[in-house]
Amino acid sequence: MPIVNENNLELEKVSSNSVIIIHPGSLYLRIGRASDVTPFKYVHGLARVNLLSEIRNRRDQILPSFPYKNSDTLAAMEDSRLQASHMLQSSLQSNGDRRYATPPQQIAAYNRNSVPKYKDNVPRAHTKSSLVGDIVYGEEIFNIAPELDYNVFFPILNGELNINGQIGGSLTGVLADLETIWTHCINKLLNIKTSEFHNYKVILIIPDIFNRVHVREMMSMILLSMKFKACLLIQDHVAATYGAGLGYACVVDVGHRKTSVSCVEDGISQINTRIRLRYGGGNITQTFHWLLKKCSFPYHECNPMTNYYDAILLNQLKQEFCHLNLDRCGAVQKTVTVMKPTKKQIQYTIQVGDEAMIAVLGMFNPMLLGIIDNNHYVIQETSKSLPEDPYDEEFLRETSRRGTGREMETETQIENSIVHNTEEEICVDQIETAGNYFDIETGRPQSLDKVIVQSIERLTSDEIKRKMYSSILVVGGGLKFDGACAWLKSKISLNAQQVYYGGHIEIISSPKDLDPQIVTWKGAAILAGLESSNELWISGKEWSSWSIRILKERAMFNW
Repeated sequence: MPIVNENNLELEKVSSNSVIIIHPGSLYLRIGRASDVTPFKYVHGLARVNLLSEIRNRRDQILPSFPYKNSDTLAAMEDSRLQASHMLQSSLQSNGDRRYATPPQQIAAYNRNSVPKYKDNVPRAHTKSSLVGDIVYGEEIFNIAPELDYNVFFPILNGELNINGQIGGSLTGVLADLETIWTHCINKLLNIKTSEFHNYKVILIIPDIFNRVHVREMMSMILLSMKFKACLLIQDHVAATYGAGLGYACVVDVGHRKTSVSCVEDGISQINTRIRLRYGGGNITQTFHWLLKKCSFPYHECNPMTNYYDAILLNQLKQEFCHLNLDRCGAVQKTVTVMKPTKKQIQYTIQVGDEAMIAVLGMFNPMLLGIIDNNHYVIQETSKSLPEDPYDEEFLRETSRRGTGREMETETQIENSIVHNTEEEICVDQIETAGNYFDIETGRPQSLDKVIVQSIERLTSDEIKRKMYSSILVVGGGLKFDGACAWLKSKISLNAQQVYYGGHIEIISSPKDLDPQIVTWKGAAILAGLESSNELWISGKEWSSWSIRILKERAMFNW
């Protein structure tokens, strides 16, 4: 372990105006000074000129892929849709009356007869090559003319660096994209010049389930390449409890591409409770589009996998239509406006019925999202050994086993063998049990409500379990629908009864009237103002000297 001189850290009171909070996501980056009331929200992607004309352009998509051509998956989705539809029809409203629904055939007939209206607006032009430059940022990447030779990159996917075998998909390439986007945002949105970075500190929000190699490289990028004064790491779920003002909570973060759950107590995310699901709000959008097409959505050309504007439109329609409020019955009629560069605006009037609820129910029945196995299910695995960190988990496990063997040398050879083998088995079982426990329904996709119960039940103390059930904090924008939290509470109650818990359950979705999408960012900003955070900063000089070894002393989590 490195012995760090505390004088190097300059423990003076840190001005929140000189601290930048960075919360990277799959679709959006939230960034701002710790003194800001709310962060800037910026599309977390960029486009670069394709310098290799013989290689096909790469265009990362906003929405996750959808199994349009998989007949088995579509059949499973249709079965789940019918079950959800029948369940909603037999449900009761809050006043005890049975729900009524407009027949799907009637809605489809209305939508088929919807006549498009063309507006006499001046069409927006595509962004021209002379105006674009070598790199395009933010929403402008959606406006690049199709004939221009650009690659579009989104460096974060499913809560991890988007490393793949395509052009620009190496670790070095992804980090270069991150540095370019973050530098641009800090320059343009925060009005901080690159030459002034050495006067600012950064709080980087990382996932609760993180990759140590990726974290190491991002720390090196911030401190050594971008040359910030210092950096502090905080896990997203811990930051969420800070933002909500809670000492403990089961944090549920529903994002665009992933959903994560873990139990946090006294600023520590309990490692055995961490679960990640590789689906989120973007999957709901795709399912909603599938349901719209089944009721004769009049905008037939809509293709979110080839057109960014269509993906944005569907996301907006999801936010306007979708809900889980049983008191909202019948069809809803709204006007949909299609806006694309070089084309006049087109308006359609459409009706949507229970499709608006069925899409959101995909979070409670992943088969509705086209997920038919548990390959989207991730837990915290044993950390990968890094050469810079000789005293990691693997080293401690190995030395523990050897130590046990040496202590038993005075015993007989048979006793020594039995005890040593038992110790080996215990070490292995402790690692494997953490994974097997969650696979309650082997091979089946895990729903959000079940995963929350699984996470809480991994705790050893009944008292702590009770506290977590009474403080379930929902953050992120993926489940921001009317009635969603009440539905989630009801489903958790049913699952909790199966593990013999019948106590109080409380869902917290807008703590302190904050938008759930910025609670995590706000929590990191609060941390910047705490005196206790002064001892957690890591300077560039310290990182150069000690690298990841210093995280064992300075990180707020178990490295």
